[in-house]
Amino acid sequence: MDVPQPVLLLVVPADWEADPKGVTELRRCLGEDHSGRLMLRMATTPLRSPLAHYCGLWGRAELRLARRDLAPRIEAAFSKAVWPDLGAAG
Repeated sequence: MDVPQPVLLLVVPADWEADPKGVTELRRCLGEDHSGRLMLRMATTPLRSPLAHYCGLWGRAELRLARRDLAPRIEAAFSKAVWPDLGAAG
């Protein structure tokens, strides 16, 4: 019987942008270092930052290490979209 793979379900605010290189590094770290996979979803309600749900079978120590390793990669992969102030342009 196969053991379910750990999953990081990451809910990203709708007004945030993804950095493709950052997302690639996040997937690499999650897959190679923690044998997990990434599922991305866009939030349907306002969020201040991405919301990480660690699903599946994670050992206690493995979960602690994954949170430590993945938190900076999540920050690098997603950022709040900054719109220029066009107040004087009109």
